[in-house]
Amino acid sequence: MSLLKMSTRLEYREPKRPRAVCVYTIAQESRYLIIENITTAASIKDMIEHCKKFGHVTNYRALDDHISSTNTEDVCLVEYDTINSARFAKHKLDDKVFYHHKLRVYYAPEYETFDDIRAKFADRFQAIHKRLNYKPKANIKPKKREIPFGPMEELYQKPTTVKPVEKKRRRI
Repeated sequence: MSLLKMSTRLEYREPKRPRAVCVYTIAQESRYLIIENITTAASIKDMIEHCKKFGHVTNYRALDDHISSTNTEDVCLVEYDTINSARFAKHKLDDKVFYHHKLRVYYAPEYETFDDIRAKFADRFQAIHKRLNYKPKANIKPKKREIPFGPMEELYQKPTTVKPVEKKRRRI
């Protein structure tokens, strides 16, 4: 049992590795990602080739003037073509080891232009509008439940007697 038990969950329900849940708004998410802690043993091109596995990279550059940039560690700005690609790349790259260094990946909305922001909000509006106007396919009909209507006496009538059917003998 851990000394710093923060929740009231049962011990067998506690995860082995604590996880932080982080929620991003539309304004905080971006097509631009800042990737920190890239070792100088690996070139920026190696990192970009690794980033291309998660989506189409439209632009990239090294950030030498960034706070985290040192002689032994580089910082890179990567631009993806869509926010979904950037979201997937952030999920896959954040806290992963690349050339013996654990990468730190952040969204960088400060590098977006006004047109990028306008397009981002328009895409989000279309996605929500599409979900709200969802209509099921025409060939799938919803099942209707039969609910009896009328007075309760009709539901609880006495069963009528049924005459037994005489079996006919078959000739062989």
